[in-house]
Amino acid sequence: NETLPPTASPEAIAAAWRRERPDLDHAGLAITLRIRSLAMLIDRYIAELADELELDLKDLMLLFALRRSGEPYCMRPTDVFRLLKVTSGAATYRADKLVERGVANRIPDPKDRRGQLIQLSEEGMRLVDIAITRLAESSTKCLALFDADSGQVDELGQLLRSLETGWLQITPSQDNPLARSSESDQ
Repeated sequence: NETLPPTASPEAIAAAWRRERPDLDHAGLAITLRIRSLAMLIDRYIAELADELELDLKDLMLLFALRRSGEPYCMRPTDVFRLLKVTSGAATYRADKLVERGVANRIPDPKDRRGQLIQLSEEGMRLVDIAITRLAESSTKCLALFDADSGQVDELGQLLRSLETGWLQITPSQDNPLARSSESDQ
């Protein structure tokens, strides 16, 4: 009986499962394993970007959210803990770290005189723009094997949205780590 090397391809892993559990329907397993492998590569790349910018990965994800929120690039603390799916105390800690690092500021909330907003600072803007530029450039390079003129990239996007819809249908919303708020896609 052959053992799998630690870096077995998703197809090899799926083949091993077909061998070990021939009673199961394996139609989507190789695809699921391939997407999981890809997600791990992307997560590692983003974590390396964060490290290079001397940021924690969660901090970079929060800076991304602040940047894409549009001017004035700020969020309420409640939006932060919903986005990060942490307690309000953990969100406060994360916001404090960003302010201490100089990548965010606390400003008065114009809609609640008792509240404060977390706003992207100039340094935060500089760092997040470096990160998103590199991520966009790398993402484009990874599509080099596709023929953009033939619509392959658009077709891939549609296929992935359909697959995501399937996964969303079997994942209870309270258990969905990617749950999107109705106000904006995260």
